[in-house]
Amino acid sequence: MQAHLTTAPGLRTAIAAAGLILACASASAASFSFSGQIRFHNDVVQVDFSLAAPATEVRIWTDSWLGGLNFDPAAGLWRASGGDFSLLAEVDDDDTVAAGQGFYDTGFVLPALAAGNYRVTLVAAFNRANGSLLSQGFAYGSETPILLTEWNQPSYDPNANDQKGGFWRLNLSGVTQASVVPEPATWLLGALGLALLAGANARRRG
Repeated sequence: MQAHLTTAPGLRTAIAAAGLILACASASAASFSFSGQIRFHNDVVQVDFSLAAPATEVRIWTDSWLGGLNFDPAAGLWRASGGDFSLLAEVDDDDTVAAGQGFYDTGFVLPALAAGNYRVTLVAAFNRANGSLLSQGFAYGSETPILLTEWNQPSYDPNANDQKGGFWRLNLSGVTQASVVPEPATWLLGALGLALLAGANARRRG
């Protein structure tokens, strides 16, 4: 399926910068695969990746639609900019990135990308970004969360009125490092755990 791709000027800049210095730098490239579950129509999965040097043939794709068993995903590509992330591109459907994708899976093929820190967002199509900065949020962000099992996803789908599962899988190849960004609740639990551990250590020292 052909991609529905929206690009921002920043992507052209990142590609151009990479093309200028590809011959001068190289770094070990690796592949990563992450998976999980979303529950609500406005959940946003975020995965960070980095490039230690300009890279060629960076590929980012989902293969979790599985013939309509799961929700129709859309992806955004962002580049770290100060304390925020700038939107480079959004894509809804593209099943041409890698083997194993389904008709409504999504992804990017980036023939040249500059060194730096990036973020991929994965949403239910099409929870589009509100603007050019990640801090501006997403179209469904202000809506009351609806369970996927009770939500009729707006995009055409064989299971239109029998909503899909929330399983997602995001694959990356040609990048240096990658990791899932914890949800705020996870950060709070982690911080609480660290605080309790610090308190216990202080009591032992006392």
